Amino acid sequence: MAWGLPKLPGLTFSDPTKTQHHMRSSLRYYQGHRFPDTEIRGPGGTATDVDSNAFALPEDSVNYDPSLTYGRVKQPALPAVVPHWVHYDKRCLNFTAFFRQPVFDNPDENNRIRIVNLIYFLEDDTLTVMEPHVQNSGIWQGRMVKRGKIPKNDVGEYWHWKDLDVGKDFCIYGKVFHTVSCDLFTREWLESQGLEISKEEELPVDSYTQKERWKNVRPPKRSKVHEDHLLRFLQYDGKVLSFDVVWDDRDSAFGELKDYKLLYFLQDDTIAVKEIHDGKGGKDPFPMLLKKTKLPKKWKEKPVAFPSTVLETTEEEVTTEYYAPQDLIVGNTVFILGRRFLICNCDAFTRKYFSTMLNIQQPEAIKVEKEAKKEFPKLIPPHIGIGSPEDTLQSCYGLVPKPPHKDIIKYNLNANKYLRYLCELDWIHPEDTGRKFVMSYSLADGSIKIGEIPRRNSGIREGTFLKSMKLETPESDHNFPTYFTPERFFIGAIVPVFKHRFRIIGCDLFVYRYMTANPEKFPQEVIDNVRNYHMREGNLKDELMMAFREEQTAETRAQLAKIGSAAVAEPSAMERCLAALDVVEGSATPPRPPTPPMTTDRISYDDSLRYTRQSKPTCDNITPLKGILKSGAARDDHQKVVCFSGPSADEHREPRPQKPTYPPGQQPHYNEDDDFCDQFKDPDAAVRAERRAHDVCPYEIVPSSQNARAIGEDKVEKPKLPGYLGTYGVDCKEVPEYMKLAPDAYEQVKKLRREVPVISPAATRVADYPRLPPAAVDTCVNPPPEDTSPCAPRKEEDVAFACGHVEGKKPCCDPDERKTDPNEMMPKMPPVPPQPTIVENKESCKNNYF
Repeated sequence: MAWGLPKLPGLTFSDPTKTQHHMRSSLRYYQGHRFPDTEIRGPGGTATDVDSNAFALPEDSVNYDPSLTYGRVKQPALPAVVPHWVHYDKRCLNFTAFFRQPVFDNPDENNRIRIVNLIYFLEDDTLTVMEPHVQNSGIWQGRMVKRGKIPKNDVGEYWHWKDLDVGKDFCIYGKVFHTVSCDLFTREWLESQGLEISKEEELPVDSYTQKERWKNVRPPKRSKVHEDHLLRFLQYDGKVLSFDVVWDDRDSAFGELKDYKLLYFLQDDTIAVKEIHDGKGGKDPFPMLLKKTKLPKKWKEKPVAFPSTVLETTEEEVTTEYYAPQDLIVGNTVFILGRRFLICNCDAFTRKYFSTMLNIQQPEAIKVEKEAKKEFPKLIPPHIGIGSPEDTLQSCYGLVPKPPHKDIIKYNLNANKYLRYLCELDWIHPEDTGRKFVMSYSLADGSIKIGEIPRRNSGIREGTFLKSMKLETPESDHNFPTYFTPERFFIGAIVPVFKHRFRIIGCDLFVYRYMTANPEKFPQEVIDNVRNYHMREGNLKDELMMAFREEQTAETRAQLAKIGSAAVAEPSAMERCLAALDVVEGSATPPRPPTPPMTTDRISYDDSLRYTRQSKPTCDNITPLKGILKSGAARDDHQKVVCFSGPSADEHREPRPQKPTYPPGQQPHYNEDDDFCDQFKDPDAAVRAERRAHDVCPYEIVPSSQNARAIGEDKVEKPKLPGYLGTYGVDCKEVPEYMKLAPDAYEQVKKLRREVPVISPAATRVADYPRLPPAAVDTCVNPPPEDTSPCAPRKEEDVAFACGHVEGKKPCCDPDERKTDPNEMMPKMPPVPPQPTIVENKESCKNNYF
C-alpha cells in the first residue's frame, strides 16, 4: 500500500505476503471479567497506520494536526455520584458471640452455651442476631432478633458500627451477648475507618455438648501385636503360675482374713482367683471369686462413651495396662476389682519360671498370723424317734436335711435278688408250734421282710409278719445301729425280731450258689453249714454229677495226650515210605492241584484226628502229626500245605444225617427216661463205643486211590486236559485265584514297557560278556551218575512245599533229537514205585492209629 494515497478504488494494493486476514477481538478477559483491549491491531494482527513511525514522527509537527485527519479524541466522562445505600449494598460486619442460657432441674447441666452471629448492615445501620442451626439440638434456632435499629440505652441512642468490638458485651432486649471474634472483612473495614480491634477470644466449652461429642468419638485403638496364638497355646497350655494371696477384710462389718489362690494362665495372660474353703466358715462354697479374665490395673477408668449399663469391659475399652507376671511378686499388693490382696507365697513351678524366664528371684514366703478360733466338739444328738437314725443324722449336716445317700450301683446290680430262708418261731406258747415263716433278705438295699406260710385251720392270720425294713442287731446302739447281713444267717441261727425269736431251719439253693460265687463275703463255716444242709436235702445232685464228669473228662484227656505223644514218637508206614523214596521236605514238584489244602504252621492232635476221619485213609496213611511245615514264616512264593497223599476229603464220604431242628418254643421237654439223650447222639456212636471197649479202631478205614493202585486195583483214567498246564494235571479254566492275573495286569505291563528303554543298560552289559561254549554231546549220551545233568529225567513226588516254577537249565544237547510235541519235549516221568508196606488186618490198624 502506498503511503499518503486515499483509500479509493484503484489506489489500494494488496500485500502478497499477507496470509492472515482475521479480525482481532477488541475485548480481553482478566480474572473472569471482560475488559476493552488497549492494543489495537489490524487484520491478521498487523500494526495499524496510527501506530506507524510516520504518524509518530511527522516531518512538520507544528503545522500538522492529527485531529484534522482522524478527529478529536473523546474526553472521559465525569464520575457519577454513587449514593450511600448503593455503595454499601450487601456489605455487613459479622461478629461471633455467645450468651448463657440458665437450665433448671437438670443434673447434667446448670447453664447452656448458645453461639450466635451479630450481623451489622452498613447499608442502613441495622442489626440482627442469627443462631446457626445445630442438628438434633431440640431448641428453636434461627433468627433471634429481627433486623432493625437496636436501642442502645434509654436516652434513644442506637447501636452503631463505631460501638462494635471483639470481647465486648452487648445487651439486646435483656440478653447479654459477648463477642469473641469477627471475620476478615470486618476487621479490615473497621481498621480502615481508624478503629483498633481487640484480640480474638476462645469460645467457652459447653459441658453437655462436649459430653455428647465424646460419645461419637471412638477411643484410640491399640496397635495389636501380631502373635501366633496357636504356637503360644502349644507352648504354654497347662502352665499356670500359682500364688497364695490373702484378703484382709476385717475393717468392714463381719469381715475376716480369707485365703485365696491366684492363678495366672501363661497361655492367654488371664487371671483367676479361687476361694479356699475349710468347711468351717458357714458360707456357700462358691468355687471362684474371679473367673478367668484379663485383669486391668485401673479397672474404674473407662471411656466417656462406654455405656453405664454394661458391667464387663473388653480390651478396647481398657485405657490402662493389664497385670503381667512381673507385677506378681511375693510381698506386693494386687488390687483386684477394688479388693486389696497380699501375695504371700508361690509354688515351685512359679519360682522356677521367674528365675529362668524373667531373671527375677521370688522372695521367701510371708507368714500371715491369724486368730486361732476355739473349736468346740461336735456332738451328734440322739435319735428323735421319727424316721430312721440316718434321717436324724442328715439334719445335723445342714439346715435343709437331705435324704440319706443310697448305693445306686449296688441297687442296679442286685435288683430283685433275694436270699430266702425258712424259719420257725422259737416258741414259748404252745399255739405257736408248727408255724413256718419265709425270711427274705434283699441284696439291693439290705432290707428284710418276713411272711408266714399259710396253714389250713390254724386260726392264725397268715401273710406279712414284718414289712420290708432294715433289722438291727441286738448288740447295736439304737442311735448308731448296725444291721443284719447274710453272713449271720445259717442253719440253726437265732434271729431276734422285736422280741420274737426266729430259728433258721432251711434256705433256698440260690443262697448256696450266691455264697460260692462270693466266698469273700461269708465265713467258711457258714458256707460249709449251708452246703451240708443242701447235701442232706439232695439239692446238689446235679453239681456233683457235673463235677464227676469234669474229673472223668480230665482223666480221659490226660490218657489221650499220653497215647498221642507215643504215636508221634514212633514213625509210621508213610514216614518209612517217604524215607525209602528219598523224599525231602521242601523239594520242588510240578504245580499242585487247583485247590490245595490250606493250613497253618501247627495243627492240634484233635484236629488231625478229625481230618483223618473225614478223608478216611488206610491204616498205613494215618499220620496225623507228620507232614506239617516246620518253617516259622511263609515266603511269597511258598504256600503251606499238609503232606497227605490220601484222597480229598470229599471222596468216600457218606452223607451224615441232619439233626432235627425245632422252632423256638417247640423243643421237646426233658423227661426222666434213661434213653432220652441217646436220640440226640450220632447213629454210629454206640458202635464206636463198643469198638473202643474192645481196643479196636473206632472208624472204618477206606483205602485211598493211590494205595488201591499200588495193590493192583483198576486204575481210573482221568480225562486229558488241554494246554501246557494240562500236562501237569491242571485245568486252565479252574486255575486257582492265586495263579490268576489281575484284570489290569496287561495294562500295567504296557505301562511298564513304555517306561523301560528298548535295551536296558544291564542287558547291554550282559551282551558284552563272552558267550559260553555249548555243552558236549557226550553230556546227554553218557550222563553223569548224579541226577544233575540238564537232561536228567524228572521224578514225580507226592509232597510239595512250594509253588511250581521252572528252573533255568541248558538246552538239550543233540539238536537232531529235539521234539516239536510239547508233551514229548518234557522228559518222561518214571513210574511211581509201590509202597513197601501194606497193612490189611485190623490189629495192625489199631497199632498204627494209636
